[in-house]
Amino acid sequence: MPEPRVVAIVQARMGSSRLPGKVLERAAGRPLLDHLAERLGAAKRLSAIVLATTRRPLDDVLEGEAARLGISCSRGSEDDVLERFVLAARAAEADVVVRITADCPLLDPAEVDRVVGAFLAADPPLDYAANFAPDDRRIPLGLSVEVFSRAALERAHAEGRAGYHREHVTPYLYEEKGRFRTGVVHPAEDLSHLRLTVDTPEDLVVVRAVLEALEGEPDRMSLARAARFLVVHPEIARLNASVRQRSFRESDGPARLHGAWAIFRADATPEVGAGHAMRCLAIAEAWVLAGGRAALLGLVPASIADRFTERGIEVHAVPTRITPGSAADALWLRTSAEERGAVVVVADGYAFDAQWLATSRGPFVTAYVDDFSQQDLPVDVVIDPNAGGREEGRGAGPQRVLAGARYTPLRAEFRRSPAPARSFAPPLSLLLTFGASDPARLSLPALRAVLAIGKAVPLRITVLAGPMHPDLEALRALAASVDDVAQRPAIVHDTKDVAALFASIDLAVAAAGSTAWELAAMGVPMLLVPVADNQRAVIDPLVSAGAAARLDLEAARDEARLSRVIEVFALAGAQAHLAMSQACTGLVDGRGAERTCDALAEIVSAEAARRAPKERA
Repeated sequence: MPEPRVVAIVQARMGSSRLPGKVLERAAGRPLLDHLAERLGAAKRLSAIVLATTRRPLDDVLEGEAARLGISCSRGSEDDVLERFVLAARAAEADVVVRITADCPLLDPAEVDRVVGAFLAADPPLDYAANFAPDDRRIPLGLSVEVFSRAALERAHAEGRAGYHREHVTPYLYEEKGRFRTGVVHPAEDLSHLRLTVDTPEDLVVVRAVLEALEGEPDRMSLARAARFLVVHPEIARLNASVRQRSFRESDGPARLHGAWAIFRADATPEVGAGHAMRCLAIAEAWVLAGGRAALLGLVPASIADRFTERGIEVHAVPTRITPGSAADALWLRTSAEERGAVVVVADGYAFDAQWLATSRGPFVTAYVDDFSQQDLPVDVVIDPNAGGREEGRGAGPQRVLAGARYTPLRAEFRRSPAPARSFAPPLSLLLTFGASDPARLSLPALRAVLAIGKAVPLRITVLAGPMHPDLEALRALAASVDDVAQRPAIVHDTKDVAALFASIDLAVAAAGSTAWELAAMGVPMLLVPVADNQRAVIDPLVSAGAAARLDLEAARDEARLSRVIEVFALAGAQAHLAMSQACTGLVDGRGAERTCDALAEIVSAEAARRAPKERA
């Protein structure tokens, strides 16, 4: 008889109510999904690995990750995970299915082989086997392995009707005694007190610490080695010891926002730059990751629109008949939000004054991203995302103020890519970036200034030229004119992996816009140039904290002065650069967009509760 085809099906999605995007969080320089795929690849009894994700555009990134990792991908319903498993099993022609969840990057391949082996060797044959029982667990959370026949899976799909049957895949197989032939194969040692799954931020800290501590060790994939590490470091094990695990009857759902609409209004043009739109992208992405739906209304180039749509966010252009910032613009926004039944509308842009905000108000929570600490704005929520601005709390009347670096909205890529450890050893990697459209036209003089000190200060130079940069071709020509290929600057245009780029550099000379907060999150010491009045709210707290140094715009336009300042900055020494890097990460933790969405959802709920009695009356 031929050997049965044993297929591991890994369920994964970017949405999660407690830790959105967790499967692509990083540890030891790699996404958690990468660690899990490697461990499954080391299991000897598996014929294939399939990633089972949803059809949501938000999860397109997981299909790309599966391709990168060399594993198959099957896509299906977000809510009906049982059906998603059936489709994956059929596509993979599985005889036996091993169910794995993607939040288990510490899975031991030997444990997979042990449970699969017990299932295959059972006499009489089993329909389902696992290394735990619902009321008797000895394996740590994060190392669960369930094995079942394809026939049992198909029957569960046909007969299981309860919501938790469809969401959690296997309860129908084991919850009723006698329905299927089941078996439990407990491990020899009871380590159930350990929590090695990734379901909450506390879990992530623990799992990341284990992966990074064991990286490179020959037995790094074994449960025994992870357990020994936590015995030696009980302070780490305690970090998530109080986290409560949901039972299989509790829904993680499509996440806590349940499809609620948020509408964002921002533009990205050469005149206003891309900062307003990119802040909205960060908040909209967090909203979608938490289970909501989102749309951007605005004037944006195709390259920026693509970033929204890739994250499952709709983009709708301002009609040509409407002038941004006009009363017609405000009414168009209000009508668009009402048509979708939006619960939140967020505006970000200097064209949107108090009159515009008042005109755009409707039967939804309104929020405005404000860099100037303005008073008496006619909105429900003011988001002031800069450290050192106004105090968080209440504004005029019932208005809520979300203020400070806790609410600095950064895209999920910055949360998933922790700031790397840097040695600041020469040659240093230096980044030049002055905004998506570089309105002050600083990139070319800055590049010439840096090239002028190349012999005195060994540097690897990168210029980030945004999607609307006016001098892109001139920058490329100047870089190409450098004879030494090893010293030739890299001109990066409109990269979609900004966090990875910032993780690869040591120092930055940049405009003091929203990019400065992204650099801070990645621990990059900065020399900042304020190119607009509002950027004082960015540069002052960074300089005060010791995370950045200030360079006046006049000095930045003088190439000789700029060369001297950059030379001093680059030669400050590793100790000074390390202190600046630590000051950066002490200010920004990358979870501002997530906190903003949590606060907006809380305000929406409170507002709904306040209105309910009036509606019933």
